[in-house]
Amino acid sequence: MSASAPVFILAAPFSGASYLAGQLGCHPQLYALPELCLFMADTVGELLDIFRLSQGPQGDGLLRAVAELHCGGQSNEGIAQARQWLAERRGWRVEQLLAQFAQAVAPRRLVIPDTEAPLRPMDLRRLQRGSPDAQIVHLLRHPWEQGCLLSAWARQRLFVPPDFKDHGWTPQLVDPQIPWLRANRNIESLGTSQVLRIRCEALEQTPQAALREVCGFLQADADDAALAAMQQPEQWPFAGHGPATAPYGLEAEVLDPFAAADLEQAAATTLTEPLPWRPDDTSFAPEIVADARRYGYD
Repeated sequence: MSASAPVFILAAPFSGASYLAGQLGCHPQLYALPELCLFMADTVGELLDIFRLSQGPQGDGLLRAVAELHCGGQSNEGIAQARQWLAERRGWRVEQLLAQFAQAVAPRRLVIPDTEAPLRPMDLRRLQRGSPDAQIVHLLRHPWEQGCLLSAWARQRLFVPPDFKDHGWTPQLVDPQIPWLRANRNIESLGTSQVLRIRCEALEQTPQAALREVCGFLQADADDAALAAMQQPEQWPFAGHGPATAPYGLEAEVLDPFAAADLEQAAATTLTEPLPWRPDDTSFAPEIVADARRYGYD
């Protein structure tokens, strides 16, 4: 493993990837970007075409990153320049873009959160092909808490990705246990030894110990100054909303507050009770329960 190899935080949606990126992004030896969704395509041009046709804001994180690193900062003007910067590099492969970002942040080490690629094996294969020496932090969250947060978010959205839905219902039913299972199993299928599996609950309950473990895995300093800096993710350059022309790029849980009732329900974790987002009074599927217990949840 090269000291300059990128670090990917891979997780199911609503598992805390953006929050951990913000923490690591404040470490003096690391530099975290928002979600870039790089591995949805092979080239920058294909990626821009996907973003243009998408019903979601998948391109915002990439625009914010380019604006911050190459276009004078995250302003509406910087975002406009970032669009032009990317358009001029349509022929680049995404691994060239990744190498450009790594060079721009050197000597700090590049960290990229991704909750899109874990849903699709082809995207993960692109990641491995483009960054064979990458280290991966596999971030987990209890499926009940993850499910309650995702379903609360989905209630307020006209468009919800098909990856989040049970297509056996009419109309299709948003069921967060589907992306939870798919993403975590796809990450496990990577089969690399350069993976640290950590639960986001540890980052919340024992942050110093959990962050020290992550730093040890990344061979980054874990002294008092580094740990103190990482516990101020609001200082991360990408914390919060971006400018009006590219406001997103982070998970909703760090951008928009949840209602107190939703947070209370999410905190009451269980693997056996009926799922509050399903109308048929069913609990988790057996494979969800088995995997969650294997990850140390009950």
